[in-house]
Amino acid sequence: MKIKTMFIGMFVMTCLSIAGCRKGNDVSTLAGQSAQKLNLAPGVHSLEISLLSSSVQYDCLVNSYTSYAGVNLVGNPDLAASAWTYSGTPGIGRDFFGFSGISFLPPGTTVTSATLNLYEMASGTAVANPSGNSYYPGSPYNSYGTNACYIKRVTGTWSESTITWNNQPSTTTVNQATVPASTSQWNYNVTVDVTALVQDIVNSGQNNGFCLQLQSESYYRNLNFAGHRNSDATKWPKLSITYSIP
Repeated sequence: MKIKTMFIGMFVMTCLSIAGCRKGNDVSTLAGQSAQKLNLAPGVHSLEISLLSSSVQYDCLVNSYTSYAGVNLVGNPDLAASAWTYSGTPGIGRDFFGFSGISFLPPGTTVTSATLNLYEMASGTAVANPSGNSYYPGSPYNSYGTNACYIKRVTGTWSESTITWNNQPSTTTVNQATVPASTSQWNYNVTVDVTALVQDIVNSGQNNGFCLQLQSESYYRNLNFAGHRNSDATKWPKLSITYSIP
């Protein structure tokens, strides 16, 4: 079978104009449903979610700290998870994020490979966690434990413009993927296998995105990546999928 490449990009095409496309939920509607030459022909195809348009990505940080728990933090440009204290009061940070392009994969699609790339933040550029990653050789926070995270599938609907800690949607631990602990305070990149998670989204018919969450939400732990609002588009999260349509 011929391998073909297509990109979820900046050209708008509604679901109604694509055969076999499902109606998006609140999140994908908010993010904008756009595609360029979506390949729905039988066979194996490669899909790369374009990083050139923020309309195909969405994310928002939430935090349990009293002053933030009911506040929408969509203006924060980072993709991060944390467990820290604020004037002595603990606060837990999670990040909800997603790619609207997954919604274009029709029912019956087999996801043979899906990799998520999360990219570095340089010293002095982090907003959510200005001290950088908490776990690395020589870190003063190593005794508190690693900052390894999970990427979980979100099972409830949400909007990046209204989500807060207090109204965050449900997630599932089924097929959750592991993000390894950081090895440096800054400039830490990871590639995560999310094949099973993307397949679960396709099978469920509901693209509610993902959640980045610390494996242990006890302080002091931070893990930082660049989000899709970062000024450097080459550092935006990247999701690459190989899929098969019967």
